[in-house]
Amino acid sequence: MGSEDALAAMKSKLANLESENSARMALLDKRREEALAEAKEKFDKQSKIQGGVIVRLQERNRKAKAAGGWATESTLSEKVEDDGDFGFEEDETENERRAGYRTAEEPPIAYRPPAPSVPAPPQPPAPPAPVPEERPAGRHRRAAAARGDDDDFADTDWLAT
Repeated sequence: MGSEDALAAMKSKLANLESENSARMALLDKRREEALAEAKEKFDKQSKIQGGVIVRLQERNRKAKAAGGWATESTLSEKVEDDGDFGFEEDETENERRAGYRTAEEPPIAYRPPAPSVPAPPQPPAPPAPVPEERPAGRHRRAAAARGDDDDFADTDWLAT
């Protein structure tokens, strides 16, 4: 084996290394492109979500400012326009018609004359003037004053049913 054969073997080995290196570089480029595409896709998805969050926060801040700066649950919640609509209104007109109610535009069923006025009841007689109590003299007078106007319950049987 001569130097020419060794040179040819080295050139062949170098060509194999270059082709392997170029294949590796192509694979790296492909992976880099895939990673960039995936990152761009995730970034776009996340930016949509963040854009929605920003819009909601701006709306919340606007509602708080409209409520005078009070950021409470009732001022920030979504207002429902038809809160009292339970679906019973359809039956209401039929029930009112059956009960005999009429709207202001409808003529009355029959004319009723106004009820006769009732005379005012006579004034009740004035209550009789209170009779002054007789006051006992001496020490009985002082005992009555100390006792006050309380009723005497000394003879009451509290255990009776």
